[in-house]
Formats: sequence, structure tokens, C-alpha cells
Amino acid sequence: MMRHWREREFERHLTPAAARYGISVWAFFAKRPKLYRMATSLAASMLSLLGGSNKRITALPLAGGWTKYRDLPAPEGQTFTQAWAARLAKRQGA
Repeated sequence: MMRHWREREFERHLTPAAARYGISVWAFFAKRPKLYRMATSLAASMLSLLGGSNKRITALPLAGGWTKYRDLPAPEGQTFTQAWAARLAKRQGA
């Protein structure tokens, strides 16, 4: 039932424009798995670099409300999918 009401809200454009745009961008990538993997890999690498030596992100565009009061842990440079594949390969090789 919640999903139904969220869909109606989205269709009527009652959600903020930024949220609708963000969902549309995510949907574009989600429909293209190779592009999605490439984009998330690039994003994880860039966020890892942005974290610096202390591995904490203190300011992030479009997330100023979040990083104003707290730090965001930087990714370790891999996506979850990449880390999981490496873990499986390690197990199978052992």
C-alpha cells in the first residue's frame, strides 16, 4: 500500500524536483548494468580519494546538510560488488 501511494505521489510531481531528478538519473543507470558498474566504480574511487588520509569526507556537494554536522566515512575504493567478487574468488582459490 505504501508503494502505491509513493507511486501516485511521484506521478503527480508532489515530491521535490531534486528528488524526482535524482530518481530519474538513478533509473537511467540502473537500466544499464555495465554503465551502472562503471559509474559506481568511478564514484567509489573518487570518494575514496576525496576522503584523504583520514578516510573521512567532511564536505560533499549536494550533501551539505549531512556533512555540516557529521563526517561521512569514505569508501575503501571498491564497490560492494567488486569486494564481494574478490571475496568469492579468494574462497574458491583457497
